[in-house]
This record gives sequence, structure tokens and C-alpha cells, in this order.
Amino acid sequence: MKRIFFTLAFLLSGQPVWGQEAGESEIEEIIVIGELSRSAVRAQIVRVENDIYRFYNEHNGNQKLDIECREIALTGTRIKQRVCEPVFWTEARARTTQEFFQEFTASVDVENLSEWVEQETSEMNRVYAELIQKHVSFAEALLILEDLKGRLEELGG
Repeated sequence: MKRIFFTLAFLLSGQPVWGQEAGESEIEEIIVIGELSRSAVRAQIVRVENDIYRFYNEHNGNQKLDIECREIALTGTRIKQRVCEPVFWTEARARTTQEFFQEFTASVDVENLSEWVEQETSEMNRVYAELIQKHVSFAEALLILEDLKGRLEELGG
């Protein structure tokens, strides 16, 4: 898989080209995904995700639908990992955990939060679909992210 793309940090952040006609933006550099090392792919994934989430957050019209990223150490390890999720998902997990402590129930299932987040997930999917239809650059950025993740998988994660 060798797909050439523009550096999205320039195209998608600062002064986004979302909604501009093709050819109106300048090319900062060209990157061949198939030639990137594992660490370079990971760095590009973070850049692309940040740009996608920034644009999405600016255009979704609802702070609870915003996607936020943070570094957290998962249970049982001190190694931090990047986790990106919508605010409504984080809030639902916090509510579930709080109920667990208040009720002292035997178990809590914080990964199955579907009853808390069904409506917001549908709204989030609607917004994504709308942005993809309105902004070709947004759709292209999502495809590039998919290509980068495919390349990372080829390299063994």
C-alpha cells in the first residue's frame, strides 16, 4: 500500500482547507505511507487524528460530542497510552463508576455503556456523515487515517 498524501498538519489545522475547491491549498510536503517506519506512522496517525478531531469538534455544535484525547495508564500498567473518545462516553463511564461506588454492587461493566450513549452515538454518526458529505477534505483525511492504520498493522502494530 503506497498512497501519497499531503501533510495534514498544514492542510487540516490552523487555516483548514475544509470546503475549499481542489487545488486552492498549497502542498507542504508529500509523504508515501508505504515507506514510513513504525514510529513515523504512529506520529502521523496522531497528527491526522488531532486534525480530524479538531475540525470535527469545531463543527459538531455540541460539546458533549467533542472528541478529547489524553494519555492514560491502563489498569495493571504504568505505560501510558493515547485514548481518544467523545465527552459523552467519558461522562457515561464516570456515571457508571460513581453508581458502582454509591451502591456497592458486586460488579460494574464500564465497557458496556450502550444504554447511556445510544442517542449521542447516533448524533455523532450523523454529524460525521454530514461533514464527510460537505467537506471532501474531511472524507479524504479519514481515508488517509485508515491507510496509516493499515500500514501500522502491516508493520506489526
